[in-house]
Amino acid sequence: MPSNPEPPPLAARLRRFAWLVLALGLAAAALIYAFAGPDAADVLGDTRLNDYNIERIGGKAAVYAARFNRWLGGLWHGRPLAATVAVLALAVALACLWVAHLAALPVHDDADDDGDARL
Repeated sequence: MPSNPEPPPLAARLRRFAWLVLALGLAAAALIYAFAGPDAADVLGDTRLNDYNIERIGGKAAVYAARFNRWLGGLWHGRPLAATVAVLALAVALACLWVAHLAALPVHDDADDDGDARL
């Protein structure tokens, strides 16, 4: 048995990291979903009236921006936060698995081609 074992290759470490991120992210999402209360009512009250006032001030683009901002802000509270954490964990895990796949590919050395250039 060697006294100084070599660390695993980069691809294997990235795969392990991807599975760890996925497991921890999904566990965190499950805990957030379990402990999050029901979503709070809209603080602004009547959104139609609010959208009308925003449209009068800034036009349709401002209404769409306000709706997008409201939607984006809602992703970080309560049960939608659990879905956000799960999707982010899945995205990071997939990115790590993709990089691990790229790291495992053999490197083609152009110097071994003996000067034959094929187009």
